[in-house]
Amino acid sequence: MAMKREESQQTYLKKLQQRPDVQAVLVLPVSDLLVPFRDGAFYFVVVNQPQAEGKIRRLHLQGRVVMEQQISTWQLEKGAVCGLDERLATLLGRAEILWDKDGYMKQMKLRLSRLPSALQKKLICREYSQLLRFFHETKEFLQQGLILDAHQSLIQSLHSWARLIVYEAGEQPQAALWSQVKQMDSSVFKLYEELSVNGEALEKRIELLVLAIEFWITSKVKESVAFLMEVMEAKAGPWRLEELMNHPAIVDAQIEVPLLLDKMIQRLLIQEVVFTEGANGDKEIGLILLR
Repeated sequence: MAMKREESQQTYLKKLQQRPDVQAVLVLPVSDLLVPFRDGAFYFVVVNQPQAEGKIRRLHLQGRVVMEQQISTWQLEKGAVCGLDERLATLLGRAEILWDKDGYMKQMKLRLSRLPSALQKKLICREYSQLLRFFHETKEFLQQGLILDAHQSLIQSLHSWARLIVYEAGEQPQAALWSQVKQMDSSVFKLYEELSVNGEALEKRIELLVLAIEFWITSKVKESVAFLMEVMEAKAGPWRLEELMNHPAIVDAQIEVPLLLDKMIQRLLIQEVVFTEGANGDKEIGLILLR
């Protein structure tokens, strides 16, 4: 059986190596549980065609069914600069390289395992803003007596906090996020554990975690918004909210800009100013960075 499997894989590889668009071929371990409905091997085929991105096929090879997912070099290059989907990053990290034209994939896996400083700041800022959003939702639901909704928002808050911790360590979040965080910050892991398995009433558990998160959020404002501050440093005058939210570095970053700005005003990192805008002489509120 093992010999048959090896023969079918070699036949499959040989066909792929003859294609000019194929850059590399990887295979996932048979025991990987992140890929559902597996009844055979799962291959990643890296190609030089952006239009092939995400294409998935089920193939019948010498009596065996295999899954093939294509991923473009363009998507990988973008991921190395802007960040890759967490599930895909995990799968690529686990996959074994079977064939690698010019050593491209070996170098790419190394690049994807590291976070460039600029990207790290951006991802930290994103997760901090998401943490703020879900934290405010948690408090609002709690005040309204909507305990299960507060619990759901609190879980999302903790997940954003966990990803932020991983990014601070210069790593990419993995599918088993809490196992990863346990090695990096046991105190945050224990908070999540308290919410999940503590025998106290749910409302009491939520209230205790709200206090812990609020303290952390307040103490980490400046470090967490460093990316947004660097964007604002590029302009001497006031920023309009719309102008800032549509900045090329921010527009697709999933950053909750208004929430961050409110927090930055509270911490005296920025200041609101009123200025005249447009032919109508409208007085608009702008924001300037305090140096």
